[in-house]
Amino acid sequence: MERVVRIAALVLLAALLLPGISLVLHRKPGWLRAVKWMILGVYLLANVQHTLLFRAVQPDRPVEWGLLWSYRQALTFPDGLMSLVKGTVQVERRVLLYSILLNILLYVPMGYLLPYVLKRLKGWQTLLIALGASALTEIAQLVFRIGWFELDDVLNNMLGAVLGLMLYAAFVRPMVRRAEKTEMV
Repeated sequence: MERVVRIAALVLLAALLLPGISLVLHRKPGWLRAVKWMILGVYLLANVQHTLLFRAVQPDRPVEWGLLWSYRQALTFPDGLMSLVKGTVQVERRVLLYSILLNILLYVPMGYLLPYVLKRLKGWQTLLIALGASALTEIAQLVFRIGWFELDDVLNNMLGAVLGLMLYAAFVRPMVRRAEKTEMV
């Protein structure tokens, strides 16, 4: 699990460095395109490796259809939803909370990288691709018995993709547009 965190951190760092790389390589579009695709490719390979390739086959097919079950198991809200405001949320199962956070972080680079590499991609298309990738991963885990099939994982992956898309919109898109305007002048 720690190896996954290191790989995700490296990919996220590389993705966050992309605006700077773009500024350096904006006069060499072929190189820039190659670097973008290389970072996206490394991310996709790391994602597939973590979610599918190196998991042990399980004798049964663990399935969890309940939406938000992992949140209910990982956290307690003694004051109901007011616990969020009062700060009284309690962690019951750290391992499960860690898993939730990793599933969110796993898709942040996808939400960030897809619109950056594929410039014509709209936000909703990015999220649709992330949803498809997450759903296919969960179905593969179910069919090949290499993990849990969980709706929460799809939800968490989508939260990560949304966060990544927000990072892209807030930081990368403005820098790319500025670089394009300076080239036109």
